[in-house]
Amino acid sequence: MAATKGFGYAVYKEAYDRIGTIKGVARELGVHPRTVSASLQIDRRRDPAMQGAMDAIGTDMVPSIAWIKTQPTADSPGYSVMLRPALEDPEITAERVKEALAGIDALPEVPAPAYTDADLCTLYPIADVHVGMRAWAKEVGEAYDTDMATERLVSWVGQCVAASPASHTAIVLDVGDLTHADDNSNQTPRSKNVLDVDTRHFRTLDATIQAMAICTELALAKHQRVIVRILPGNHNINSYMAIMFALAERFKDNERVSVQKAPGEFFVYEFGKVLLAAHHGDKAKADRMVHFLADQYAEMWGRTKHRFLFTGHLHHHRSQDIGGVQWEQLRAVTPRDAYSFANGYSARAQLQAITFDRNRGEISRVKVNA
Repeated sequence: MAATKGFGYAVYKEAYDRIGTIKGVARELGVHPRTVSASLQIDRRRDPAMQGAMDAIGTDMVPSIAWIKTQPTADSPGYSVMLRPALEDPEITAERVKEALAGIDALPEVPAPAYTDADLCTLYPIADVHVGMRAWAKEVGEAYDTDMATERLVSWVGQCVAASPASHTAIVLDVGDLTHADDNSNQTPRSKNVLDVDTRHFRTLDATIQAMAICTELALAKHQRVIVRILPGNHNINSYMAIMFALAERFKDNERVSVQKAPGEFFVYEFGKVLLAAHHGDKAKADRMVHFLADQYAEMWGRTKHRFLFTGHLHHHRSQDIGGVQWEQLRAVTPRDAYSFANGYSARAQLQAITFDRNRGEISRVKVNA
């Protein structure tokens, strides 16, 4: 058929019934797809009653709804009828939406860094962020809420990434209590202690997932490979899974990101002669966990020389050499809440990045403090 414009409704309808797609009709007739889409819609002007209503009020605008009243006759009392034009064909709607979105580019992946050191691995251990917690500055000395928590997390991870060496591998490791509550009950799951929260759990999860995705992308800009692991804490024994699965889905097509979907509460990773392990720290004391590592990961233990165990939970810093392992209890990212303040706890908030050489062990640290 000749590629000319000005076809009538019947021509577009016949071509669409035969070809089946708006773009196909547009190509055959040599017109823009929008022209085909508009022409295939129900021509309301072809309805005499609709056109009569338009003429009666002197408008060229086609109404979406019209009332038609008939005059009474000897055989009929008269009727009042509402006319609603037929809806657009779903495929036409889909085509128009697809066309509108065609020019929008997908969010680009973070480009890989130009250089990284294959002998280095940087650990970003995130302890006790407690997103969703509410702290009143007048009561405890520092305000804290969901927005402040996620802003602090992203800012501190960004500062750590910027100041760390360009190691090939990065590990973004949450060691538990990433969120303050596990659901909308606003209580700790096991002990049922009442929690100070500032919002609904739905919003807390949404904000936390977004913040952790940004942290992962910050690491991607500096490191060639990023491993992400989310551990449960005593505050989020179930909801940590929602964050873990969401991040796994977010980065499933990115070959440089590995989100570990593992059900256990221990994180263990071997990097050359370095063994890295983590647990929230609420289940057992450090010496028992060291014995557990030596027993359950005996082969890895035998291959490594520099062994590190990181825990959180108690919010203040402690470290000790225990049977060939350097144990470190990390400071929390969160400030104190009313409970901590009332019980006289005085720990300071902190986040750090620790870089390891595959043969020499720890070689550098970066710390960000409140």
